[in-house]
This record gives sequence, C-alpha cells and structure tokens, in this order.
Amino acid sequence: MFVILLALFLIFAGKLTVVNLLLGAAVSGLVTLFCARFMGYNSRRFYRGLRETPDTLRYIALLLKEMVREGFLVIGWIWRRKAPEPTLVRFHSTLDREDLRVLVANSITLTPGTYTVKLEGREYAVHALDDSFQPGIEYSAFFRMAKKLEEH
Repeated sequence: MFVILLALFLIFAGKLTVVNLLLGAAVSGLVTLFCARFMGYNSRRFYRGLRETPDTLRYIALLLKEMVREGFLVIGWIWRRKAPEPTLVRFHSTLDREDLRVLVANSITLTPGTYTVKLEGREYAVHALDDSFQPGIEYSAFFRMAKKLEEH
C-alpha cells in the first residue's frame, strides 16, 4: 500500500524532486500506519484484493450486461403493455462470505425487474417483476461469479 500511495503522490505532484519524494514518503507512511492501526489494513488482505481484481472486473462487466439486458426486457413489457405477474422468490445461498452475499443482493437490486427484499444470513427474498425471473435465480451468473471470488 505504501508503494502505491507514494507512486500516486508523485504522479499527482507532477515533478520528481527530493522534496516531493520525502513529503510523499512521509504522507504515504502516515496513511499506511493509520490504515493499519484504525482500519484493520494488512498486506495479506491487500494482496488478496489484487489477486481478485480480474474476477472483480469480470463481475462488474456481468452486472452491466445484465442491467442493460433486463432493462430492455422491462422496456419491452411497457411498450407491449403486457401486464407482468410479480412474484416473491425465496432461496438459500451457498456463499460463505457475508460481503459476497451482500454484493449479490445489491446486484440483484440493481438489475431492472428484480429487487432484494430481504437478506438474512444465507436466505434471500427477491421480488421479481415477472414470474419468468423465478426459475434459476439462485443459480444465476451473479452467484457463480461470486463463488469464484470466494475461492481466492
């Protein structure tokens, strides 16, 4: 973290001088110490995050793709004036990490036509605009990608 902060400081400073290098080292060191002391930072967690970056970027791409795809489905229902059949889907997740379960719940909510009503432990309750969303929601691509992130 120290090295990345120092590099960012030097980039934003615009010039590589002795003063900028010393000031950047001091500020980067203080920020690193602050994060270690008060925010639970440790280098192992940081490097795990770096290893997860490609999978995280793939997850973001999947989320954007699903948002656009489902958005067009909802627009199609509006144009055809087809009345959707809302439903509440309850299912159980196999994800162990709580942060990933929350990530998936938020991803479901960001996708048009679905909304995570409740996440308690491993149990999800999702409101779907149409019952065509119901089959396989617990095996969606969001859960598969989150499982990959969990394996790191």
